[in-house]
This record gives sequence, C-alpha cells and structure tokens, in this order.
Amino acid sequence: MKEILLKNVNEIIKDKAIIGSLDSVGISSIGELCSFSRMELNEKGFNNSAVNDIRIALQLNGVDLKPNHARKNSLI
Repeated sequence: MKEILLKNVNEIIKDKAIIGSLDSVGISSIGELCSFSRMELNEKGFNNSAVNDIRIALQLNGVDLKPNHARKNSLI
C-alpha cells in the first residue's frame, strides 16, 4: 500500500486538465493528494466533478482523500 503513495499522480489520473491543475497547486504524488480533503480541494479551485474523478481514481487504487471534518458546520 505504501508504494502507491509514492507514485506520481499522472500514473493513476489520466485527465490532462486535472493533472495540470494539480501541478499548478504543487501536488505531484499520490501521498500529497491523499492529505487533502474534498473541501480543501474545492478551496484550491477544483470543481466537484474534478474532485469526484480524483476520488474515483484514488479509490480504484485502494486509497482515498482525507475525510472532511465538521469545521464548516455552523452548529458545532
């Protein structure tokens, strides 16, 4: 499992636009990508469709994004 985290993002994500966006924010490895949550990627400028594509590619390889936290919940 640890070897997947060392791979470059372009080895599992094939969409050139997503790869370009990841490069522009400085994310080059799967391990770095997995340290972001869905909300953090949205804040970096990724739309929901791109985040869903990223999550699917990661999940097909046995990893996932960091879980979202309740920091945006105004009731807490």
